Amino acid sequence: MAHCRHCDSDVDVEALVRHERDGLLRVHCPDCNGMLGAYRDPSTPRSR
Repeated sequence: MAHCRHCDSDVDVEALVRHERDGLLRVHCPDCNGMLGAYRDPSTPRSR
């Protein structure tokens, strides 16, 4: 379970909205679309 601090709801991990952009995986709440986090794949090289 993940907890959204924007709408104060508990969400199943499988229900989270995920999309990848610019090498980052962004995770959003399905209820309010509040951003829960952004994660970079460690195998993706960073641009300088």
